[in-house]
Amino acid sequence: MARVRKKATSSSLSSYSTSAMPTPYEVSLPLNGASTTDDDNGKGIKRNRLHTSRQRLQPTNILHHLSHVLQLLQRTIAITTSTYFSLAAIALVAAGLVLDIDEDLQPKMLKVGMGYLFILHPLLSTLSVSCGVQTLTSRTSTSGQGGAADPTTKKKKNWQEQIIAFSFLISIICNQLPKWLSAFVASFAVFAFGLASRQLVPQHIQMQQQSLQKQTSKSDGEDVSNSGDTAELVNNSSNINSGNRFQQTWSSLTIKERATIGTLAVVTSLLLENFLIWVVSATYKPGIVGSPDALQDNGRIVLESLAVRLMGVEKPYMARRGLQSLRDALNVQWALVSALGASFVCLELQLGNNYAFHRTLAGLALHALMTLASARLIRTISFVLTVLPSQVPNCYRRHFPMPPATWKEWLMVGFLPNSRGGCNDLILSGHATVTSTLGCASTSVASNTRFSMALWTLMALDYSIEAYQGLHYSVDMWLGCIVTCLLWQLTKPLELEGELEERTRSRVKGATVAKAPPLDAKVVAMYAAPAFLGFVILTTIPEAIVNYFLVGYTLWAGGIFAQWGFTNFSQHILLCLLFVTLGTYL
Repeated sequence: MARVRKKATSSSLSSYSTSAMPTPYEVSLPLNGASTTDDDNGKGIKRNRLHTSRQRLQPTNILHHLSHVLQLLQRTIAITTSTYFSLAAIALVAAGLVLDIDEDLQPKMLKVGMGYLFILHPLLSTLSVSCGVQTLTSRTSTSGQGGAADPTTKKKKNWQEQIIAFSFLISIICNQLPKWLSAFVASFAVFAFGLASRQLVPQHIQMQQQSLQKQTSKSDGEDVSNSGDTAELVNNSSNINSGNRFQQTWSSLTIKERATIGTLAVVTSLLLENFLIWVVSATYKPGIVGSPDALQDNGRIVLESLAVRLMGVEKPYMARRGLQSLRDALNVQWALVSALGASFVCLELQLGNNYAFHRTLAGLALHALMTLASARLIRTISFVLTVLPSQVPNCYRRHFPMPPATWKEWLMVGFLPNSRGGCNDLILSGHATVTSTLGCASTSVASNTRFSMALWTLMALDYSIEAYQGLHYSVDMWLGCIVTCLLWQLTKPLELEGELEERTRSRVKGATVAKAPPLDAKVVAMYAAPAFLGFVILTTIPEAIVNYFLVGYTLWAGGIFAQWGFTNFSQHILLCLLFVTLGTYL
């Protein structure tokens, strides 16, 4: 029997030798004349599988699979945000509104179509911008020029648009977290940015210093005052001296000092407006003794009819809870605040294209603050001149006490923050002025068409829900947005002229940057104190007395600015003040 087994083994080996050679793990050769068994073959198969799994777990293979997954994800985003999907959604909405179809099918068609147009498409577009995904049209045009897309011809990345879009999107995700956690993340971001920017020397100042050194070495003792910049500055100063005193004072300030004045102007306008909201409501007698009839709002009538069909309810008020939950989940205003913070970071760190490179944090802050202060002033004058009846029944009794008898009590009530709105402060919408200013600032720095369209689409949805709820007339939201956008264009020279004067002064006088002291525990504590104070005010201070803390914070910031001038620490305090102000009134 042993001989037979030996012959059989040799014949089997000869047959294997004539066939295709197997891998070492597919067959185990007998050692010392031992025969192969099923156990040996099983061990070989296990070793083969283990070897294959180890190959798959190698870093190069993992990165290769991840790149394939990312390419598939980018392709999916490009397809789902294409024009074809938008046209299909528009057709679906039109069919749901026009065609006489089943009552159960109509709300589903409208939810799918409008949900894509006003929510999913803007969010996916923001995600595509933050990930640097090209649109389907640009991919097709790129591949059509040479028959195939050339991987070497890639579009130059603009980091500022990706950072701002990512910040806007991640804020919407963080809105699902508790309020205190969101406030802590925001305050920590302000604190980290303050520490990071204190050691920073902007690139444009470095270039000015280099060019100034070259001019000094080439002149060999020549007077620099004969340059064109000096002549331009002399001409400007002569024109300023011939003007009034306000122009002389304003032009003598640096752009950072002007931004500081803009911050104080916004805080002052908000406090004055907060007091006048109470005065207008307390002096409108029809609203105190009863509930006057509201004006006819055609925009709200259309929105209510659409809400009935969209939510599949019988009465418009039945859809209020669902739409408010949607508005709270998106929380567009805080996403805009995050986008503005990302814009500040990009400008301070000089991340982006050539257009954003010439802009500065102080210039953008000055532009936005003057726009917002002007819009709030126009709003205050508007609702003081003409009082419109509120659309909310018994609004005065829900918001304010009965008019007091003494001025002291008037002032005490007037200092209570009306963050939830008043009754007769309708034209213009304060919510629309703030969000439109933030939208204009963020989109101007990002300078990306897809992100701009996504952002303004989500803002239009937010405005529509507020008008549907009757918190404002639809004309309030419309004029608040339009007037603020026009003011943004009107105040644009403040940013351009201020930055031009700053560069001219740097070239003539020589750009010098004070070196920041070394980072130690004292500096960390000094920068952490304002951010932590803002976090405490927003999370623990009762709403009835938060305005007093806001006034004290403003006076503290003004005192530091008056004593030390504009330093990096002053900039940090002003950003914390802006953070607390927006957190209180948004």
